[in-house]
Amino acid sequence: MLCHITRPDSVVMEVDVDQKANGEDCLHKVCRKLGIIEVDYFGLQFCGSKGESLWLNLRNRISQQMDNLAPCRLKLRVKFFVEPHLTLQEQTRHMFFLHIKEELDSGSLHMEAEQAKELCALLAQAEFGDYNQNTAKYCSSQIFRQEPDLATINSIQEKHRELEGLSQASAEYQALQLVSSLENYGVEWHWARDSEGQRLAIGVGPEGVSICQEDFSPINRIIYPIIQMATQSGKNVCMTITKDSGEDVVLLFKMTSTRAASGLYRAITETHAFYRCDTVTNDVMMQYSRDFKGHLASLFLNENIDLGKKYVFDIRRTSKEVYDHCRRALYNAGMGGDCVSGERSPSRSPGVGEGGCEGCQRSRDLEEKLQQLQDALLCMLCCEEEMDAAFCPCGHMVCCHNCAVQLEVCPVCRSEVDHVQHIYLPTCANLLSLAVSSAAPFNIPRDLATQLCSSREFYTSTDKICHT
Repeated sequence: MLCHITRPDSVVMEVDVDQKANGEDCLHKVCRKLGIIEVDYFGLQFCGSKGESLWLNLRNRISQQMDNLAPCRLKLRVKFFVEPHLTLQEQTRHMFFLHIKEELDSGSLHMEAEQAKELCALLAQAEFGDYNQNTAKYCSSQIFRQEPDLATINSIQEKHRELEGLSQASAEYQALQLVSSLENYGVEWHWARDSEGQRLAIGVGPEGVSICQEDFSPINRIIYPIIQMATQSGKNVCMTITKDSGEDVVLLFKMTSTRAASGLYRAITETHAFYRCDTVTNDVMMQYSRDFKGHLASLFLNENIDLGKKYVFDIRRTSKEVYDHCRRALYNAGMGGDCVSGERSPSRSPGVGEGGCEGCQRSRDLEEKLQQLQDALLCMLCCEEEMDAAFCPCGHMVCCHNCAVQLEVCPVCRSEVDHVQHIYLPTCANLLSLAVSSAAPFNIPRDLATQLCSSREFYTSTDKICHT
C-alpha cells in the first residue's frame, strides 16, 4: 500500500507499507528516513469526509481509518510540542520549527509587538542567512495580522543585522524558544459550536482547554485539574468541570461529524495524559471498540479475541517517559560501531560464535550499567548537574548544591532545611587496579575499564560493576 506523506515544508515522501499495516508502521518508516528517533512527538494526519483534520490512530490498521486508499494521503505533523531544550535531535527541532511556521500562517499564535519583530528576524536568519537588502524577506504580515508600517520593517531589519553569523540551527532553536513562551504554544485547535450555535475554536494544550471565538479571541480557559469528566456521544462532546464554588457545570460542544467529536475527545484525554501524568494507565491504553464482525466473534467465540478490535487511543508514553526513552535510544545508537575484535553486524548484536566476542558484549553491559548510575546520580531538579549536596538535619540527597541552596524545605520529607552540606564522593587509589583486573577475564579493554573506573559514579557501586 502506497502512502504519500506531506511534511510541514510541503515536501511529499513516498512510503510503501503492507496492506494490513498499522499507522505506527508508516510513521516509523517516515521517521527512519528523516533520521528521527524522537518518534513519539509526531503523528500522521488525514482529512475527513467533511474537511476535518483527524489524527491517524497508530495502533489500528490504516485501511480501517482511511476513506480512500489510492494512495493514502497523510501529513506528518507534530502532535505533542515540548520545550526546545527537551528535544535531543536537531532533526526534531527542525520539524518543530517548520510546524510552527504553519501555525503562524493560521494566526493562532498571539504575541507582543517586540516579540513579533524578534521572531520575524529569526525566521529570516534561518531561511535566508545573514542580512542582505536584496534577498531579505519577512513574513511579518502573518505575524502582525496586518501589513506593518515602515518603522516596524526598519526595526526588523536592524534585529536581523544583529544576528549576523548565527547558524540556521541556532536561529531555529532561538525562534522555538521565543514561541514556546507564548500561551498557545503546543495547542491543537478544533472547530465546534456551543449549545447556542455560536462557532468556537477549542484549543487543547499542555495546561488545559481554551475556548475562543472564531478569531481566536479568548472566552474561557479551563485547566485540567478542574475537569472532572469528558465524554463523547455521536457528534457531541461534553466536559464536566468544577467551579471554585464547588458547583459542577457541563459544557457541550457540537462537532461537524462523529469523527471530529472523537478527535476532540481523544485530544483532551491524550494531551492530559502526555503532559500531566507520570505514566499512561492501562485504563487509557486498553480502551477499544469493535466492529460488527468482531462483536459477534466476541459473543460466540471468545470475549478476548482481537478480531475487529479498534483502539480508542494510541498514546503509550508521557512526556517524561518519551524524553527518557529517546535519551537511552540515542545513547544505544551511539554505541553502534564500538567493537574491539572485528566489525559488528548492524542488524544484530554479535555473541560468541556470531562474528563478535563475549568481551564486546561485556563491555557494552558495563557501559550500560555506568549510564544507569549516571542517571541515578543526576540532580532531580535541574537534571544537568550531579547530586553533591545533602540537606541537614534530615540528610536527604536529591539535587546538586546550586539547586539545594535555593530550597527552604526538603523535597522528600518536607522538613525545614537548617543548612546544606556539600558532599564529596569517596575515592580509593586501589579501586582502579581492582576494576581493571576484574575486567581482564572478560576481554574488556584496559583503556575502557580505566575510563569507567575514573568516573565518580563508579565508586558508589563497586560491587555492582567490578563483579559483573
